[in-house]
Amino acid sequence: MFTKLGFISILAGGFVGIFTIISGFMQADNIWIDITLSTVTGGLADTIVNAFSGGILQDGLSTLFYDIPLGGVIIGLGVIFLLISLFFKEN
Repeated sequence: MFTKLGFISILAGGFVGIFTIISGFMQADNIWIDITLSTVTGGLADTIVNAFSGGILQDGLSTLFYDIPLGGVIIGLGVIFLLISLFFKEN
């Protein structure tokens, strides 16, 4: 199950990344240009980041939600699923 989720996540992240690159080359003003996790979650991102008081955790969450493109987050999630599938036996 984790293997399938990993492959699907990597493919989905690749498609989002390709659309982002194409929109960037076309200089189109649409959602694909600056799509991040905070764009998808909206105000929930501020709530999650501000729930932690200062330090490395808040900086890491801020980077995850505001700086890393959505395609990169989805690909990273797919890699994590693939790593999990290496250690857990699927029936």
